[in-house]
Amino acid sequence: MTKQLMIYEDIQPVTNDQHRNAAIKVTDHSFASELTSIPLLATEITMAAAEYPVIFSAPNEQGEHTPLAIVGVEQGENLMLNSKQAFDARYVPAFIRRYPFVFAGAEGGEKLTLCVDAASKALIADGSEGNRLFDDNGEQSEFLKEILKFLQDYQYRAEMTKVFCKQLKDLDLLEPMQANIEFRNNEDKNMSIKGFYTVKREKLKALTDEQALDLFKRDGLELIFAHLQSLDNLNLLIERKHEKLAAA
Repeated sequence: MTKQLMIYEDIQPVTNDQHRNAAIKVTDHSFASELTSIPLLATEITMAAAEYPVIFSAPNEQGEHTPLAIVGVEQGENLMLNSKQAFDARYVPAFIRRYPFVFAGAEGGEKLTLCVDAASKALIADGSEGNRLFDDNGEQSEFLKEILKFLQDYQYRAEMTKVFCKQLKDLDLLEPMQANIEFRNNEDKNMSIKGFYTVKREKLKALTDEQALDLFKRDGLELIFAHLQSLDNLNLLIERKHEKLAAA
């Protein structure tokens, strides 16, 4: 089945009738095992930058860029998962933490519906383990209420992220980049990563004082410098890949 939103397989609305006895228990992150990048909220960039290379996607059909945490250098391989298929990192992006839930709604519509991935192994239909979605009276459980709050906050921050990325685009700070990767004693595995964007330092320095001050007051400069510094983390990711190749 084709994945939706990168990791979801069968998005279905959460309803009392369908999920009265259901519970959620996330035991690992195997659902993200084939990801090489993970969408980030702008407010996550400084935390994610401590462990992941943070870049920006190529523009979509609407011309929008998205912050991404790079977790793999080869298609279909997430190098940040350990042997138990859990993230080997202090910080796990909100995009991963919200799974198996997601808001869905018509494009441009104001009403959003809480949905769950019906194909997820984290969804326990009989509620025999994990956190129940509804109590015995059919009312929302405290767990479900917290999930709703989390996703509402996620949606709000996603809109803030669009504003931040639009400002970077409007200021012409982003430019396409590629990274050439070489592996010790595995030259046949050398590769190039293309199709991502980074902030160009020269363009940043060319901003007017007024533009730079506006970025500073919006916390944009902090996010930009975190992004730039995070690019060094690509070496750590390459080392993970090298260790995996050596073990194989």
